[in-house]
Amino acid sequence: MFHHHLKRHLTSRANSTVTEPTGPPTFSNSYTTTALTSILACAIPMIALIFLATISWALRYSMKNPRPINKVSGYRLQRYAPLFYIFLFLASLAEIATSSWLLCQYEYHRNYPNLGTRTGVTFLLFVACWTSVTAGVYSVLFIHPVWSQYSISSVGSQVLWIFVTWILWIVGSGLINAAVPSLLVKGSCANIVYCGQVRSLFALGVLESLTLTSSMLVVILLAWQSTRDILKPVDVPRKGQA
Repeated sequence: MFHHHLKRHLTSRANSTVTEPTGPPTFSNSYTTTALTSILACAIPMIALIFLATISWALRYSMKNPRPINKVSGYRLQRYAPLFYIFLFLASLAEIATSSWLLCQYEYHRNYPNLGTRTGVTFLLFVACWTSVTAGVYSVLFIHPVWSQYSISSVGSQVLWIFVTWILWIVGSGLINAAVPSLLVKGSCANIVYCGQVRSLFALGVLESLTLTSSMLVVILLAWQSTRDILKPVDVPRKGQA
């Protein structure tokens, strides 16, 4: 009898014991995504301002120490090529902000349309980081009169960089288009979460691809003109002619 009452007493105490959560405390998803969005909103403009300040310094230095240019094509290239790199840098920053925000939402809410969309957004984030870093470096190297003489600033290196970056943007935009084929169909985007942001991401990728395509055409044209000038026969005056 005593053993029976003791067993009932221990059972009742075990049932009345409050179990505390064993897992670590977690922050609210909404709070985390809001904080990350605020960080992105502050970091991206700061990076852009630092880049523009560096470009301004390089421009002032190049004006005080101009480099000699022999051809009209070289003058045009020195004048307009930095604008091309600056545009790529700023557009890539916008792509970084958009893709980072989307990945934050996908990570904490698990609401991405499919795995292909998440993979495409991640790849575009990598391509945007690659483009922003390399285009930023190339823009400064191209403007600076001393650094522009390095082999990394040669036309061949720039052509190789343009081609590789163009392929990366084509692949990234293709991944998004394949994952969400109805992205550009009017009225069919309502069922896709964050449709506007995904559309902006895809549009920026296409814009970068078109910009790089046009730059390749310009480089090919300049190379053809230079080759034509080199192969052009030089008129040598004959004997007896004034």
